[in-house]
Amino acid sequence: TRVTDVVVQVGRTGRLTPVALLDPVDVGGVTVSRASLHNPDEIERLGVGVGDEVRVRRAGDVIPEVAEVTEKRAEGTFDFPETCPVCGSPVERDGPLAFCTGGLTCDAQLVRAIVHYGSRTALDIDGLGEERVEQLVDLGVLTSLPDLYRLSVGDLADLEGWGETSARNLIDAIDATRSPPLADFLVALGIPEVGGSTARTLAREFGTLDA
Repeated sequence: TRVTDVVVQVGRTGRLTPVALLDPVDVGGVTVSRASLHNPDEIERLGVGVGDEVRVRRAGDVIPEVAEVTEKRAEGTFDFPETCPVCGSPVERDGPLAFCTGGLTCDAQLVRAIVHYGSRTALDIDGLGEERVEQLVDLGVLTSLPDLYRLSVGDLADLEGWGETSARNLIDAIDATRSPPLADFLVALGIPEVGGSTARTLAREFGTLDA
C-alpha cells in the first residue's frame, strides 16, 4: 500500500513514535490504515518517505508495522522533527529513540500522565478517560496533575458533554483517592521502572510516602 502521511505521536514518557498513515489495506484479515515506524533509526533503515509504496505486516500478528519499501516514490526519507510536534520543546535522542524534553508542560504527556493516574492499574478513577482528559487539558481546566484535586462540580457541569450528574460523579471519584494505598499511588505517579510489583515492594519497605 501507499504511505499517505507520517505523524509523530507523543507517549506518556515523552517518547516520540512515528506512525505511517496508509491507504487502507488488508493484513491477515484486518483492514489497516496506520502502521508503526517505531523510531527515527527505523525510518532511516527503511528509507521510507511520504508517497512510497510499502509492505505492511503485523508484528507478532498484532501491531501493524512497515516491513519494507517496495517502490520508492518520495524524494528522500521522512524528516524526523527536531522539536516536539505538540509543545515545541527540543527533541532529545537516546540511542535509536527520541524523546520530548517538555515533561508535563507538554500537553500530550500531561494527558497521558493523568489518564494513567486514573487508570484501573493505578487509582481507578471512574470517568477519567482519555477523551475527557484531553478536553479538560485543551480548555486549560487541567494544567497539572494536582489540578485534579482542585476541580469543582461548577468547573465541569457547564462544559460540552457534561452535566451536573456526570460532574458530581467524577468529583466524587477523585475525592475517593485523596488518601490512596501507598503502592497504588506510586504506580499512579508513573515513575519509570515502577510497576505494580516494584511499588508493592517499596510500600512494604518504607511504609509511608514521606519515608
